[in-house]
Amino acid sequence: MSGRHRLAISLASSVGLLGVTITSGLAVLANRFVEELSRPHTLIDESIFTWEVPRNTIEPPSTLQRSLLFETRDGTLLSGDFWAQPHPAPTVVLCHGYRTSRSHLRTVAGLEYAHGYNILFFDFRGHGESDSVTTSGGNAEVRDLEAALEVAALQPETLPQRVIIHGFSMGASVALLTPPRPEVVAIVADSPYAHSDDILRRLVHYQLTQESKNWRTSPRTLQRLWLVVAWLTVFASSFVFRFRFGYDVVAHPATSFRRWRARTKVAHAQRMIPILLIHSAGDTLIPINHARQIADEAKLYGVPVETYFTEDQCHCGAYGYNPEEYVNVLQRFLARYLHDDFPNLRQKIDENM
Repeated sequence: MSGRHRLAISLASSVGLLGVTITSGLAVLANRFVEELSRPHTLIDESIFTWEVPRNTIEPPSTLQRSLLFETRDGTLLSGDFWAQPHPAPTVVLCHGYRTSRSHLRTVAGLEYAHGYNILFFDFRGHGESDSVTTSGGNAEVRDLEAALEVAALQPETLPQRVIIHGFSMGASVALLTPPRPEVVAIVADSPYAHSDDILRRLVHYQLTQESKNWRTSPRTLQRLWLVVAWLTVFASSFVFRFRFGYDVVAHPATSFRRWRARTKVAHAQRMIPILLIHSAGDTLIPINHARQIADEAKLYGVPVETYFTEDQCHCGAYGYNPEEYVNVLQRFLARYLHDDFPNLRQKIDENM
């Protein structure tokens, strides 16, 4: 065998070995990432997710509070609470974010209850007091919200077709992923993602950056390397997740409106659910370009969408940036679509009857 042939075989073997090594390493990273992403009842690192919620809100008396336990169509048991007004009213369904729970929204519930709404808030699967099953950060949780909406509509204090979804972060994204339902009159989406693969890449990149802080390699070199590794990890993770759990982990709320339009045509319905889209311009966890993508897609398919963007730097930071303005924007939006069932007006009508 000539020296040239031996060199070619040696190079081919080296490239093959390198390919196997890279593929194996990528498979390990992908499996690790899927394991962490889907693991239930794990709290998020608060250093990357801090946002201000209302303080010193008043809860209804215990006679108007009731605990809920309900089941999704795939058999997952969810835990929640319903706070009833003393008279029929619209019901707000609150949806928490990834790796938090409904307890984080308790003061939000108090604030909105004080404005005359019934409140249903619950724990998504793998969160809080709900079943300890696989989480996906979006797609699987659609079943949870569908079940919560059915329960909300069945409460005797809920006015017909007057259910409002108010979601934060993952909860906002799930609200946009959920097919339109007749009981839902409006959606308030605070800081949703448009495409979760971008957020997953950011999380992988953040984790790799944190774990390599003490390395001697140039930070700039590592940053470039981790961008590539993050992209490949999420790409591989999508296959691993589908193989293990049978459905996609990557969710695309921004593409939901095409399906919304198709469903309304099939059902011969004319009404599209209006959306109030809220986001902070300086959000580094879910950048504001996600909100802009969602707004553009909604308009393209004829979905009524209003935006409220603030200059805050925090994820879900619009309320903390200007609490009074946040509430005013929310109330003006809901008044446009609740009409005579807007809580203040409804109470006056009931008093005059």
